[in-house]
Amino acid sequence: MKLYIPTCTLNFNNIFSTESISPASHYASRGFGIKRYYKVEANNLDNVILLYSKYPHYSVDSGDIENSAMVIEIETEDYCKNKFIKVNDKDGVEVYVSNTTIYLNPCHCLVYFFSYQDRQSALTKAEQSLENKYSKLYTSNLLIRKEKSGFFTDLFSSKDYFDWKPSYVGIGWDIPFSDVREDVLIDRIKGCIVCYLIGANMSVSKDVSRLKQLARKMKNTLSAIVNSPNRKPTDYQDETLLSYIKEFNCIFSKVDENANYNKNVIEQRLVSPSTNLDKGILKKVLQDLGLEEAFYHKLGLRPIYDANELYSCLDSSTSITEAYSSVINRLFNEVKRIEVCELSKSQRKSIKELVSVANGEITIIDDFAGSAKYYNTLLASQIKAEYKQFMEENGTEELLSIAFVAGALLKGFMPEKWEGSQYQTFVNGLLGNIQQGDSFDIFSIEQPVLQSLAAFCQKGEEIDRLTDYMQQCGFSDFRFAFGIYGATRGFASLPKTLTTSLINASKDYYMDFFLELHKSLFGMELPNAILYKGNSTSYSEGLSGPISSTILDNIDQIEPKRSKQEKIVDAVSQTAALEDAVQNPMAFMYILDSFPNMTRTKAYKNLKDADFENDNSIYDPNSFRKKIYSIIGHQALKGQKERIDTAIELEAKRQDPKAFLYILDNFLNRDSNAYKKIAKLVSRQIPFVPKGNERVDTISPRNNPESEIPRYTIGKNFVSDYNCISFLKNWVPLDLQRQFQTDLKWFQDEYAKGDSSQYYAHASRENNDTIDAFARYLSRKKYASRINIQDLTDFLKKLYVR
Repeated sequence: MKLYIPTCTLNFNNIFSTESISPASHYASRGFGIKRYYKVEANNLDNVILLYSKYPHYSVDSGDIENSAMVIEIETEDYCKNKFIKVNDKDGVEVYVSNTTIYLNPCHCLVYFFSYQDRQSALTKAEQSLENKYSKLYTSNLLIRKEKSGFFTDLFSSKDYFDWKPSYVGIGWDIPFSDVREDVLIDRIKGCIVCYLIGANMSVSKDVSRLKQLARKMKNTLSAIVNSPNRKPTDYQDETLLSYIKEFNCIFSKVDENANYNKNVIEQRLVSPSTNLDKGILKKVLQDLGLEEAFYHKLGLRPIYDANELYSCLDSSTSITEAYSSVINRLFNEVKRIEVCELSKSQRKSIKELVSVANGEITIIDDFAGSAKYYNTLLASQIKAEYKQFMEENGTEELLSIAFVAGALLKGFMPEKWEGSQYQTFVNGLLGNIQQGDSFDIFSIEQPVLQSLAAFCQKGEEIDRLTDYMQQCGFSDFRFAFGIYGATRGFASLPKTLTTSLINASKDYYMDFFLELHKSLFGMELPNAILYKGNSTSYSEGLSGPISSTILDNIDQIEPKRSKQEKIVDAVSQTAALEDAVQNPMAFMYILDSFPNMTRTKAYKNLKDADFENDNSIYDPNSFRKKIYSIIGHQALKGQKERIDTAIELEAKRQDPKAFLYILDNFLNRDSNAYKKIAKLVSRQIPFVPKGNERVDTISPRNNPESEIPRYTIGKNFVSDYNCISFLKNWVPLDLQRQFQTDLKWFQDEYAKGDSSQYYAHASRENNDTIDAFARYLSRKKYASRINIQDLTDFLKKLYVR
């Protein structure tokens, strides 16, 4: 049976920070989450939640605050029996109450708004809220409810809604108060499970954690040098940075896939069948003859990051601040790449292999944790908040109290061996560090649980601060510290910056996680559990994510008839799928209002009949705008002129006319002549105005070899002509252009190093040779098959080789 809970949009963030709704009196007394809760007249009791068997129509007093009605639909089969008590039956509407928190789920829970503006406003505020973790997951569940009413509708159909009146709420209902301690227990158990799982999934090898730690150390040292008066390193700074770089490069060469690939290639090719010389001897021969670099170059080895690059910012001819930012970004991007690569190879953990829950107590069954007897006891203590009694009795601060209680629990495990043990020394050192700031080595004991406990007791106020501190210390595993944090702080306190990786994971993984979590918390299976995807009566069918919200908000302004609306939804669904490719979702909304009856409009007909064949106006944003307006017609644009104008400005600003096709895609058939002509037009190269004394050549566009209209500014040498990206990117698919530009810049920068280059120190600087080297470099890229490298190479040689 479906039941409906009346509330308001002011509670949206509150509800979706915990994925639950509680009786109003719980919020101020439960001690976690957002304390404010706004009651509405149809649900105005303090100690119970009112639910109705039909959808209620009621008003909301917003006053000076933006607020509107919001109704939550739940399925009673998802909850235990006797969860909802029937208290009234009036005019065919049954009224139920619940004196305990109702936990929602994305499978059967729907949330209704009265307008798209209300929905969009709630989602906008959700984006700004750190506590609201679930709004994106529930996007498809957020619907608009507009009733059809009239004489015939009311006479011949059974209404599933009613107009709420105060008489539906009785007086003197004998409903017992519920204990908020159950909410606290569930919040902390859920927090512990989620944090432990996230910590396990983000844990990396010791090599990767050391790379992350060294990257931070190198950044801090280099920052001190860059910000010094003479911007030169002292002897100590120089020695320190060099030692960090040496260790970093050593570890990096072990874990980097490119480095391992190069080692394998060298091992395979460094052979001499005629002499059977040892590989070591062959290397010495190559070194003696000065042929080692030439040999490696011939093998076409992959580029490997070298942290010595950090020093280059000190000798930069440009702004040293910009150069510093560039080398540091490169450093952290390389470390992130290694980390992501390692995590992608590891299988994501599941709750059932890490944690079990029985009678409100957590047991860690993770193989990594071993027996975990002490850790389980510690978690149970934190969930029960036993440290708070110590705080009250001794007047100590929270983290210090946790350290004392945790130490006492540890002593209880070894009462006869405690005195003089390394455990006593470690705990006393931690207490001294917290109380007096005494020096303390967090790794002075080889016990991951105690190391994690110490990290939490030092920086456990916020999860981000704890994570940052552990990364600085070089922790490779986060599960134990995160588990303690979740058991202490609870789920409601977790920011979405932490939970996004879990909640927004793949649907299959999230569903497995959610079902296991639900079973752990409530001891029951969730029937018919499938993530909600919308239905035929929903205006938001098939939409998800922030782009859909923006689009829906604009559709609401159109107010089309139902049949047209369904066509819009289909088109919007297809458009949303293009979001990742274009990486500019805002551009879609500017054209959507043109959907209704587009084929009948003067605009569509003019576009269809337009001749773009020899039109080069697209190279000039202002001319292109005039061209589009002249084709579509100002009258046909009506209220869309400003939006299309903004779309054109966006695309022109990016100097990427191809992307405008994604907008035209929304109202032109791809098979139409108009679309094909526009596609042919925008695929031409973009000209650039000559600067200084640079040579200017006339170039024929690849798709129009007879034309000599577009012109480009061409430098003398390919590897030093940084402007060449302006036309080269048009040889690359739109979604690869950013990566291609990064790779081209690396190639040119590496050649610019001259004799200090690791790969091209002795390579020829002639255009013909550098273009061939660039072709070989591209051929080793994952996206090589998507680029016609031979045509691109021939094109470059026509430009630069004389």
